[in-house]
Amino acid sequence: MTVTPAALARLVSRFDEGWPPVLEVGPGWHTLLADLDAELASVAPEYVLQQCKSKYGELRFYADPSSDGAVERGDFDAIIHAAEERSTDTCEECGTSPASQHTMNGWVRTLCSAHAPA
Repeated sequence: MTVTPAALARLVSRFDEGWPPVLEVGPGWHTLLADLDAELASVAPEYVLQQCKSKYGELRFYADPSSDGAVERGDFDAIIHAAEERSTDTCEECGTSPASQHTMNGWVRTLCSAHAPA
């Protein structure tokens, strides 16, 4: 699936006030993020995002189901956790699976064999 700029713009528009609207992940995870956004919106249409980044080669997605706390966290958090788990096997550069974690210059990244350091 090719991720459209509109799909990423929808995700960026969800950033909560005061948080920088930046997706700090490689392009290989954009499809994963677009899918995550669609799943979260199905259970919490007004969810807000605080941060989206890669940490230790895994997606970290910090969000709340609603700005007023009216939506339960159970299913919402389970959807996020599943996406974070998928990221541990998905190349941050191209989206290929399987991928594995590699440490480069002190940074851990999840990369396929084509993008991993030699």
